[in-house]
Amino acid sequence: MANIISQINVSLKTIKYPVIRERLLLVRASQKQPLREVAKTFSCTHGKVDYWKKRYEVLGLRGLQTKSRSGRPKNISPEQEKKIKRKVRKHNPAHGWQTKQVRELIKEETGVKYTERHTLRIAQSWGLSQITPRPRNIRSKREDREKFLKKK
Repeated sequence: MANIISQINVSLKTIKYPVIRERLLLVRASQKQPLREVAKTFSCTHGKVDYWKKRYEVLGLRGLQTKSRSGRPKNISPEQEKKIKRKVRKHNPAHGWQTKQVRELIKEETGVKYTERHTLRIAQSWGLSQITPRPRNIRSKREDREKFLKKK
């Protein structure tokens, strides 16, 4: 037990990632105190304390890292996505791309139809931003707008 605590103390000096540090502190405290007391101290359940303690005992520091989750696979291949992304970045309409235009492009290229909301998520993951144009007064005159812009 003293050996585990000394290993944890050495690891705490080098690890900067706060989530893993907290889990290490949790495991170190669980070596000295009952699980329920540690759970109260760290404001979590005793099952969580036991879970991280066992993961550390079996896998060491690697066991304290968060496991990656695969999630649902995309409907389009990475190659198709790169091709569409290149088209969107290369060809830029006068006022930028609209979500509907990107959605139609995806459907033309791949045959997959996404919702507008999901198309917006995809575009944001490509680094594109959602910009909404400012409303313009219908009664304003073109000369007045140009005069205003020149003043700025």
